[in-house]
Amino acid sequence: MKNRKNSLGVRLIQLFAAITIPLLTVLFAGGYYAKQNVLDQVSRSYQNLVSSNLQMMESSLGDITINLVDIVDHDENFLELTSPGLTDSEYFFSRMGLMQRNQAYQAYYHSVDMFYLYSSVNDTLTVSNVLGTTEDYMDEVREAITGTVHNTDQLESLRYRWTLIKIAGDYYLNRIAGNDLGSPAYIGALIRIDSLRSPLGNLNLQSGGDVLIVDNDGNILTSPSETMGYNFKLPREELSRNASFSFSHQGVKLFVVSSQSATLGINLSVVIPASELLQGLNIFQMIINVLPFFILIILLVYLYYFRRMVIRPILDLLGGIHRIRKGSMETQLPSSNLLEFQALNQAFNSMVVEIQDLKIDVYEERLHAQKAEMKHLQMQINPHFFLNTLNIVFQLADLQRYELVKKTVRHLVQYFRFMLKVKENSITLGQEMEHLRNYLEIQKMRYQQSFEFQITVAEELRSAVIPSLIIQPFVENAMLHGISLKTETFCLDISAVRSEEVNDTMIVEISDNGKGSSPQKLQELNAPDYTPGTEEGHIGIWNVKQRLAMRYQGRAGIHFSGNEPSGFRVRLILPIEYTEGER
Repeated sequence: MKNRKNSLGVRLIQLFAAITIPLLTVLFAGGYYAKQNVLDQVSRSYQNLVSSNLQMMESSLGDITINLVDIVDHDENFLELTSPGLTDSEYFFSRMGLMQRNQAYQAYYHSVDMFYLYSSVNDTLTVSNVLGTTEDYMDEVREAITGTVHNTDQLESLRYRWTLIKIAGDYYLNRIAGNDLGSPAYIGALIRIDSLRSPLGNLNLQSGGDVLIVDNDGNILTSPSETMGYNFKLPREELSRNASFSFSHQGVKLFVVSSQSATLGINLSVVIPASELLQGLNIFQMIINVLPFFILIILLVYLYYFRRMVIRPILDLLGGIHRIRKGSMETQLPSSNLLEFQALNQAFNSMVVEIQDLKIDVYEERLHAQKAEMKHLQMQINPHFFLNTLNIVFQLADLQRYELVKKTVRHLVQYFRFMLKVKENSITLGQEMEHLRNYLEIQKMRYQQSFEFQITVAEELRSAVIPSLIIQPFVENAMLHGISLKTETFCLDISAVRSEEVNDTMIVEISDNGKGSSPQKLQELNAPDYTPGTEEGHIGIWNVKQRLAMRYQGRAGIHFSGNEPSGFRVRLILPIEYTEGER
């Protein structure tokens, strides 16, 4: 797992994530910041607009109040109305003079919907018409004003501030100025709440937006738009903050910019659906939201092609190296479109070919060395054995035992004829055993009754093919190291049988009752990496081990052990092989 974490592919993904995640985060944060910044700018712009219009409204109402007070204090016509004993004509001309002045003033202050004049002399109320109204509507207005001037409590509050009243279903701001000296007379002004929002009438609020005037409880005082309805109400808590805010009404999110007038007790509010407010910004926001995914797709495509062009050739190269290590020497890497990887793959393929050639050369060199070792072994064995045999022949001739001389010479001739004829690497088990019989018959002539031998071979195995001279070194070692003339008769047994445990395998045993070997020596001989200490020391055993390993590739084995009750035992485990037509 640790190696996989350190792989190039994992590191590439980590680098990709380290670049992509901060980039996407910055893009999303930038889009959100831009949206909030635009909202703040729009909010401030509307807030300034609403606040300035509310200030203009308060200033206009102040001017109207000053005009009313000026009429009461200085206008001769109003002063005449408060004088007793006026004739009807004098009363009429004074009243008309005041109304003409108010009409001229109304033409200048468009926000005033109606001026009215009340005289207690004749209990007469004179009003200017409210544009766009019916006579029945005006009757309700006259009735409401008359009731107000007759109500002392209401009249007192109206003389000191603009008061919100409701007449015929519409909300008005009402202000009265009067003189209580002599015969009381009052002059007043009515301003319909809907008229106060006329300066913002040209404001483009898109679909669903509206300019509203509401009281401090959030109730609408103006005629609402169709989308909001008469039950629409702004939250009182938000209005008291005197700032912009957002809230939802019937599932629609609304953006409200409001400014409150402490003197009038009303709030001028601009209500805009958030979807309309951000209509242009939504497109920008959508682009900002889509842009990270677009960039992510580009990066993923880049990662795919980078993996295909760089990572995959590297993985192919690593896979080829692993296959070479496992012995698959036919491995070849495909050509690449990239010049660098094409050169690398060609160099790898050339290296594989060179390794194959080198491996073949090494194998052939080992074969030559093996043959040289075998020749060296033969040269080492033959002179020694030849001299001993000549000595036997000389002694038998000296004793005039000519039959034995002929027998010994015949075995010697067959022995050396076999040694000179063996050029191949393989012979049959029967040929090997006959060669050993000639060798042991000569040794029998030498040691007489002190030496006995027995060769037992299963008939079916005589035609089995084995490496040449593979058993002889162990027989010669037994004669050289096992025999002792001071003890009982030296017996040597050679057998070859089919294995009962492993199919198509035979067991060749060479055992004797000689001096045997120490446990340490047996352990050394059985070691897989056994190497003789000197060139003369058991070089034949090392030679046999090397030849079996090269030929059978682990399918053959040799085991050395002691023999009971004494002696030495060698067990060869060999695969049973036949030449074509011999089985």
